[in-house]
Amino acid sequence: MRHSKRGRILAAAVDIVAADGLEGLSYETLADTAGLSKSGVIYHFPSRHELLLGVHRHLAAAWEEELEEIAGGRAEDLTAGERLRAVLLSMGRNADLPELLMILDSRHDGEYRAVWEGVDRRWMPEPSSTEAYLVQLLAYGLWAHDHVHHAPLSAEDRERLISAALARIPT
Repeated sequence: MRHSKRGRILAAAVDIVAADGLEGLSYETLADTAGLSKSGVIYHFPSRHELLLGVHRHLAAAWEEELEEIAGGRAEDLTAGERLRAVLLSMGRNADLPELLMILDSRHDGEYRAVWEGVDRRWMPEPSSTEAYLVQLLAYGLWAHDHVHHAPLSAEDRERLISAALARIPT
């Protein structure tokens, strides 16, 4: 039972962040959105830090599951090119706002940052791998583009750019 309530709380937190940003995330709004009492939320997440850490873990785990599904396996069982292809196909879509906000938030806290760094270490190339890292940077650009540019990419442009980036993955 506790696991399902915890999952409900995390899903509600993501919904709140999508609608109102991190500023809108409070125990009161979370309890209301999750359909639980405030004390029920506090039971699972006794501090705001624990709550945000839970959201970071929830989103990072979901992303890694997506990467594994795209790649057809776990990071350690894949080649560097297969991992980068999965990252590019995943990040080639426009970023979900909660994911983007949480990643930006992680830059200010070592524990939050470590959650995302774990996924990055398993799936992304090092900057010293120049050609592969350039593809990684293209993936970041595609992922954040529509949130930082005045005109969103059309589906056709996005697909064309993903195809061009895929062709640049070193073999």
